[in-house]
Amino acid sequence: MVRLKNWKGLRKESMDRNIKRTLVGVYITVGVILFVVFYILLSGKISLHHTKEVKVYFDDVTWLRSGDPVIIYGIEKGKVRSMQLKGDKVLVTLALEPEVVLYDDSKISIRLVSYLGSDRYIKIVPGTSGVIPEYYYGYNASFDIELVAAKLDSLSSLFNNIKLPDLNNVGDKFAGMLDKNIKDLKEMIREPKDQLGLIALKLGVLLDSLNSLLQKQGTVAKLVESDELYEEVRETNQALKSLIEDIKANPKKYLEIKVF
Repeated sequence: MVRLKNWKGLRKESMDRNIKRTLVGVYITVGVILFVVFYILLSGKISLHHTKEVKVYFDDVTWLRSGDPVIIYGIEKGKVRSMQLKGDKVLVTLALEPEVVLYDDSKISIRLVSYLGSDRYIKIVPGTSGVIPEYYYGYNASFDIELVAAKLDSLSSLFNNIKLPDLNNVGDKFAGMLDKNIKDLKEMIREPKDQLGLIALKLGVLLDSLNSLLQKQGTVAKLVESDELYEEVRETNQALKSLIEDIKANPKKYLEIKVF
């Protein structure tokens, strides 16, 4: 009896272990299946709703992957289903929602999700031609951003190689040249002004002398009583007045300044 009870106990324990192992295996299998199903659904390889296929040729699809989103006017309207090499181009199959209609003048491009990452998406700007082709042709716009980034990196390296003292020397030399040119220009302008002032002063003295003669002030004025001489002196006086006023009003008329 004792041996029979022990045998039954061992058999029961063995069955319990087998049941536990079976349950663990079932749980693991179901978990793997669910993981695969969710992965496929999230990657866009299988869709739960009806979609239509659109085939687009690209010259290059670097970093584009199956399941990447297709964006139209900022709204996700499909996903990348598959990619295959066709000669010197890549044929990309897009799974789009049925209501999406693309004409032959639609613009289809590969874009960067962010400037710092490698994720891509397909951007579509629908056309208006009314013609639906069998195939479409797109371009990889992410290369434009990468090219600009490369140029900026080169420019950054160039500035990094320039030492601060070099920039200071260039700035000092430029400031010195600018100051010298300004001083030279001031001298060129000031000298003609001084000459015009001296001419005007001398003409003013001569004019005062003639006025004294015309007003008959002093011994010389009393001796000059000729009408003809008076008219000549008066005309000369008027001409000098006009000349002085014109010099003051229009100095550029009598002096030409050239700045090289």
